[in-house]
Amino acid sequence: MKITLKQVKAFTLVAENNSFVEAANQIHLTSAALSSLIKQLEDSLNVRLFDRTTRTSQLTAAGKDFYPLAIKVLEDLEHAVESIRDINLKKSGVVRVACTPLYSSTLLPRLIAKYKLDHPLANIYILDSLNQQVLKRVTSGEADFGIAPERQLETDLEQISLLKDQIYFICKKDHVLSKLKHVSWKRVLEEPIISLTDDFTRQLQLDLSHHSSQLVLRPIQKVSLITTALGMVSWGLGVTVQPQSVLPLLKSFQLAALPIRDPIITRRLSLISNGNQELTPAAKSLYEFLIIEMKALKPCNQA
Repeated sequence: MKITLKQVKAFTLVAENNSFVEAANQIHLTSAALSSLIKQLEDSLNVRLFDRTTRTSQLTAAGKDFYPLAIKVLEDLEHAVESIRDINLKKSGVVRVACTPLYSSTLLPRLIAKYKLDHPLANIYILDSLNQQVLKRVTSGEADFGIAPERQLETDLEQISLLKDQIYFICKKDHVLSKLKHVSWKRVLEEPIISLTDDFTRQLQLDLSHHSSQLVLRPIQKVSLITTALGMVSWGLGVTVQPQSVLPLLKSFQLAALPIRDPIITRRLSLISNGNQELTPAAKSLYEFLIIEMKALKPCNQA
């Protein structure tokens, strides 16, 4: 018994239209060709599927029994084709991730390398951006999604918190505080601090104020890039306070780091997406991978 998908499709169209003529038009065949397909199907099944008149065609009892089975065959095939397409898109699709400089140079490359072990054909582009640029790139659609410190969002953007990153004190290795196990914010604030942009500095001051109004951050300078701050510290122009994920970068700058207490201040890192824009299969695959991987990270191995 040889039954083809073309025969099954022809059968469902006739059944749904109660007409060989209408079904033939939809499948772009002549009525004679369509009749031949149905005849071949009936011969293979050894049953009559339609009661035909000059105007209409009605399903026989056998045809009524066969119809839901035929529909399921076609739906299963469609789902299988869609699944294969999705798998192929996940493997070879293009994904653009907007990410702040710290995480685009430490955490994200490591996770992408792990992802590509199972998705070697995936084309993933890191759009390294300052905090506000991450939001703009996700909003405009230039990036599929973004990675940035958690913040209040006033647009249609959505965020998922992934991990906490404690703020550390960064100084030269011969600094008077460098040999301590930890340091208080009160002592840190006595140092000439090189901070990051207004966004970072303002949030840090808010966190300090919640603990004590006596803790006031007065940076001697604010820069856009963490590497700029680290370079300035390495040449003795001040100290800086940065998220723990900066630690892998310190070796090349010959700097020391220690946790800050009283209070312990952390930054939450988030995945940011556009609620009005559906992720492509490739972007969704990486997005879901990052959620799982980053939520599993612990403070000691975030970076």
